[in-house]
Amino acid sequence: MQFQKNNALDTKALGLEVSLAVAKFVTGKENMHYGVWDNLDPCLENLGKAQEQYTKLLFKYFPKKKKLKILDIGGGAGEIAKKLICLGHNVTVIVPSDILSKRCLENTNNKAKVHNIKFEDYEPKKNQTFDLCLFSESFQYIPAKIALKKAKGLLSKGGQILVADCFRSEVKHTSHNRRPGGGHPLSEMLKLIKDIDLNIISKKEITKSVAPSLDIEQKFYNVVGVGIDKVQQGLVASHPWKMKLFNLAYKTIVSQKKRRRLHDRIYGNIRNSDNFIKFNHYMIFQLSSNKAG
Repeated sequence: MQFQKNNALDTKALGLEVSLAVAKFVTGKENMHYGVWDNLDPCLENLGKAQEQYTKLLFKYFPKKKKLKILDIGGGAGEIAKKLICLGHNVTVIVPSDILSKRCLENTNNKAKVHNIKFEDYEPKKNQTFDLCLFSESFQYIPAKIALKKAKGLLSKGGQILVADCFRSEVKHTSHNRRPGGGHPLSEMLKLIKDIDLNIISKKEITKSVAPSLDIEQKFYNVVGVGIDKVQQGLVASHPWKMKLFNLAYKTIVSQKKRRRLHDRIYGNIRNSDNFIKFNHYMIFQLSSNKAG
């Protein structure tokens, strides 16, 4: 596998590196998904436990077969793939990121087949099919129609598609801040399932169970805000003119709208569990092809 080299500063890649480092520091693992907080206090100490509960819940929806051929679409840093391989499954991971591709290979000891490519561009080997196409919080980043049609075409006889992700509710959004969560409208998803001729084996909404993850995230940003304030106070006292120039440059380069969003993100409490529940449906869809028999 070849990875692109780029000497320019990639802010998204940098942010991803930081996110992985923070996740591993806090939980000891590089999970990048929400947690299921049932019977757990919503605090940073329990984040790892909540993420483990999410994974266990997800696995309950897998086809009842000892050894599955699984296509993990958007498999993050490979933490789920690692567990699946330990359970004896054959795992192929698709993840369009140099950093995550490398981490998948490392976390699975090179036992997973990793493709550094978008799912839309993925071309399987001739006649290759899968018992399970898994979208764990990756479905929202792919055009829904393409994701479902392509996954359906990759299923072996009796194979299933498992989607666990956020979907938008019908509640209108009026704030200048982005809505917490994300994803395709739930109404669109339900229509596409019917149009593409997929069968809903089961569906479950767990929005309230995952929502406390937003409160944990917001508290983390608020702590960052406290740190920024302390640094600013020190710099104003020691280098007042430099701080004035910095603030002037900041206001010139960053639009007022983005500054407001950043301020609310660091110091506010807009992205909380209540707003997540209001604007999202976190769904688990277990689907099969009506032609699978």
